[in-house]
Amino acid sequence: MNNNGQAFCVSRSPARPGTLVIFDEVISFRLGWSGAQGLWGIQPDLTALGKIIGGGFPVGAVGGRADVMAVFDPTRGKPALPHGGTFTANPVTMRAGLASMRALTKESFAHLDTLGAFLREGISASFDRHGLAGQCVGLGSLFKVHFTSHPVTDYRSVYPGQAEHRRFDTFHKGLLGRGVLSASYGLFALSTPMTQADARSILHAIDETLGEIAAHRGSG
Repeated sequence: MNNNGQAFCVSRSPARPGTLVIFDEVISFRLGWSGAQGLWGIQPDLTALGKIIGGGFPVGAVGGRADVMAVFDPTRGKPALPHGGTFTANPVTMRAGLASMRALTKESFAHLDTLGAFLREGISASFDRHGLAGQCVGLGSLFKVHFTSHPVTDYRSVYPGQAEHRRFDTFHKGLLGRGVLSASYGLFALSTPMTQADARSILHAIDETLGEIAAHRGSG
């Protein structure tokens, strides 16, 4: 998934029959009831999932069409592709994952969509208000700040230079000082217990921090 919330996949090509469509939903599964594939109406051949299905505990999973998954099937002897691991079906992870899946209802996804849209719109407005080059992109419960006004289209379009690196450092530390934890590169992930009041507090902290960055820019 890129910074616009787009899911990457290996596309099935008419020139290459048998090529699989694979969705890496390790991050994008949090975008909706059916992940990114549900949002875009694409049915992949295989789907990879990560710790969200384990309630935050280390876990990985792959699933897909029966004929594709048959390579793992041991019921007729040694499978074409043996699969196992020390922590496979770990009971603690499975219980935590079950609790998480039960909490991620369609209503909770709608709630996260509302909070995410509120923050993305508010942060973009804050950049404008403080006269800073920047934007906020994302989808659902994910959003990311970029200190650039250029269109966000790929990795190169958002790769930060020295000035942007300094702003990210000030941004991250400014938010920590105001009680908001984000990734050091400007990525935020909302969670189901968060309320509209929490979103307003996050937006207030971000607005103050962007104001601080704008003032520093003006002073030198």
